[in-house]
Amino acid sequence: MKTTIFALALAAATVATAQTATVHEKSGNTTTYNTTLVDSITFSETNVMPANVPYTTQITIDAHWCALGTSITYLNDYDKQGRFEKGYMDRTLDQLHFTKMTNQGISGGCIKSAYNQVIKADYYTIEHGINDWGQFTPVGTFDDYLNKNNNDSFAYWYRMVIDRIFAVNPKAKIVLCTPRKAYNFSGYLPANCMGDLNGIFLKDYVDIIRQIAEYEGFPLADFYAECGGQRDLARMSMDTALHPNDEGYQMMANVLIPAMKKVITFDSQK
Repeated sequence: MKTTIFALALAAATVATAQTATVHEKSGNTTTYNTTLVDSITFSETNVMPANVPYTTQITIDAHWCALGTSITYLNDYDKQGRFEKGYMDRTLDQLHFTKMTNQGISGGCIKSAYNQVIKADYYTIEHGINDWGQFTPVGTFDDYLNKNNNDSFAYWYRMVIDRIFAVNPKAKIVLCTPRKAYNFSGYLPANCMGDLNGIFLKDYVDIIRQIAEYEGFPLADFYAECGGQRDLARMSMDTALHPNDEGYQMMANVLIPAMKKVITFDSQK
């Protein structure tokens, strides 16, 4: 905190007319501030952070975030069994404090179910694919997405959801999320996260999402690649092994935060 405050003060003092200031921390992290919203800068000779609290920087975003997804999203606000402290959205909000967040996750939901969950918002995340795998949704092809081939495939419905978002808000900012690896869950999924169900692999859905993100220019939170594998999924899950525990949710937030930062505009920051 002391290093960050000093760096921000130095940047503000030497570049008084700048619109933004970027702080490069020794940890390798960088944080960009909107200097037009800074009223004052405080120097501190001592560490003012409470004991055992990690050094984090919170950005307030005066905007509405709509989170579309599966039970992994839904449980952020509706875990009635108290099995974890915070879901990935609450952990993201610790650093990216949107003034409003709406959880539109559906327990057991597939991408098709997200269509009617789209509401008016400024920012959207889409976390789908794991239940499509578990419920044998046809994957489809990127051409199905591109041409809106109405074949009830994952690719087709992903296009319909994105079109629905832009119909509700033409200026929407969207971040796509690949599904986190999972296995078993009482036979709902294969015994191995790289296994197949009726010849369909989870990565088949992942590849479609990655193609869509590249084509549309959307940031990608690649939970599939960065949030655990067969060796450690059970340790990072509340069950074996689908729904994340606190460790698993924190890992998801660590991946989502930098992806969301790519689309946050300074006119929505405070």
